[in-house]
Amino acid sequence: MVSILRRGPIAPFLSWHSGSPAHTSDLLKFHTQEYIDELVQADASGGKKLDKTTFLNPGSWDATLLAAGTTLSATRHILDGRGKMAYALVRPPGHHAHPDRADGYCILNNAGLALQLALDSGLTEIAVVDIDAHYGNGTAERFYQTDNVLTISLHMKHGSWDPSYSHAQIGSADLIGEGKGLGYNLNIPLPNGSGDAGYEYAVNELVVPAIDKFQPQLLVFVIGQDSSAFDPLARQCLTMEGYRRIGKIMRSMANRHSDGKILIVQEGGYNISYSAYCLHATLEGVLNLEAPLLDDPIAFYPEDEKYAVKEVDVLKKFWRESIPFLKDI
Repeated sequence: MVSILRRGPIAPFLSWHSGSPAHTSDLLKFHTQEYIDELVQADASGGKKLDKTTFLNPGSWDATLLAAGTTLSATRHILDGRGKMAYALVRPPGHHAHPDRADGYCILNNAGLALQLALDSGLTEIAVVDIDAHYGNGTAERFYQTDNVLTISLHMKHGSWDPSYSHAQIGSADLIGEGKGLGYNLNIPLPNGSGDAGYEYAVNELVVPAIDKFQPQLLVFVIGQDSSAFDPLARQCLTMEGYRRIGKIMRSMANRHSDGKILIVQEGGYNISYSAYCLHATLEGVLNLEAPLLDDPIAFYPEDEKYAVKEVDVLKKFWRESIPFLKDI
């Protein structure tokens, strides 16, 4: 990913800044003291299995702190007025991590830390659009009872990984928040093979109207290339063109509502080569570059959006009936 952005045709449009490790005081804005203590102790003792899929190995804690700190640096870049767009190119990912535990390869919740920083800075309406192939459960659950963060997740209709797993990660459409947050957690589970057309339909029919109603002061765009055609962990069939179109739509929404302010946070993506191409295309879209700068190496991939269209139409009716501020979308 670094290589394609530094050496690819998008390079002249980017500037690079180094991040720094997050401090404990930063982490405690989202995570509990007990959990941070557990991670520090695990690192000191050489590592620990945190859950069924998440391990803290030698070096993991340093990398995790740097990922969290870099995401916070990118957030401050926008909040301090130094720029309107920033992309946190970080690993390990974070959107499954809970305040008190790891989950799904994620140890610290980078996007969640960014959201809390933005709230602490005085923002009162922030929207998150997460297009990683998997439900961003850690982020969603942290803000599940609040109405100042609108979380929208487009993910594969994956159900539960394992009935015995620590968290089901279902991401079903009926998880719409509760209390003050009722209606402010929006899940868009899409069937396998939805492809570029299916995703674009979902974004235009569901995401755009919801964002237009909410009118955020900051748009946080959480990206994962595991929704791509060649990813081994999902079958969503997005190509470079799909990512490019979604990026353009995100830029358009940011221009309308947040004075162009958009923070991009990296999550999953497990086909190393094609993930890089899809990232390049996403940033082309966000930067609103006129013509594709880089050709897609696969050229064509069959998709069938009709099932996604059906799901979206049913979900739109459900939102109108169940969520007051979306009754006339």
